[in-house]
Amino acid sequence: MDITYREIKIEEKQKLEELIDTVLKNLERKEFFMPFTEQELEDMFNKNKIITYGAFDKEKLIGTAQLYIDESYTTEIKEILNINTNKIAEFGGYLVLKQYRNKGIMKHLEDMLISKLKEMNYEYAVITVHPDNIASNKATEYTGAKIVKTANLGDYVRNIYLLKI
Repeated sequence: MDITYREIKIEEKQKLEELIDTVLKNLERKEFFMPFTEQELEDMFNKNKIITYGAFDKEKLIGTAQLYIDESYTTEIKEILNINTNKIAEFGGYLVLKQYRNKGIMKHLEDMLISKLKEMNYEYAVITVHPDNIASNKATEYTGAKIVKTANLGDYVRNIYLLKI
């Protein structure tokens, strides 16, 4: 298996939508994933708001993760954590096709997100994960992020991790 990693291009929007649809339809526990809003889906190719990365097996999109850099996406978490910097981003939208899980794909994507934040001189990243989602919590802990709070984000209970960049 020869997996490559890069930003997803606007021309690949349909591949991204198909990946999202496939993974979400097959989730054992729907509460593990906070569904994308229409605004998020629209912003995924606006690099001033969200940077969208993908893992590809040849031309097939098999995984994705997003870096939410626009302030509108971090306001609620900044209030919950009482953080007053604009140099904070959120990691989100972690999805990997079931047959490609446990192969280090999320870890590789997270390394890319961290590198991008360092390049952009960000101070922090936040990552939110359902407390019962063991695989995602482990992948998040791999980054060095620490749980600072468990809270409700809308209707979803989440461990909120903070990572100093």
